Amino acid sequence: MTDAVIIPFPARNPVGEPADRLQTALQNLQAALDEQRQALSDWRFAMTELGIGVAGLGHSLAIYHDALGGLDGKLTDLRGTAAQLEGWADGVLNEPSAT
Repeated sequence: MTDAVIIPFPARNPVGEPADRLQTALQNLQAALDEQRQALSDWRFAMTELGIGVAGLGHSLAIYHDALGGLDGKLTDLRGTAAQLEGWADGVLNEPSAT
C-alpha cells in the first residue's frame, strides 16, 4: 500500500471578524427558526384539514349505516312476504283438484 495518495482536507480560512461570523450564524439560525415556524404552521393547518375530512367521512359513514339499517328492515319484510307467498303457493299446489 505504498501507492496510496493522501488528499488533505482543505483548510478553512475564517472569513471576517469573529463578531461578523457570529452575526451571520445568528441570522442563519433565525432563518432556520422562521422556516421551522412556517413548517409547524403548515403542519397544523394540514392536521386541521385532515380532522375536517375525517369528521366528514364519519358523518357520511353514519348516514350510510342508517341507510343500511333501513335496507335491512325492508329486506326482513320482503323475506317475510316471500315466505308467506311460498306457503300460499305450496298450499295451492298441494290442494286436490276440484274437477
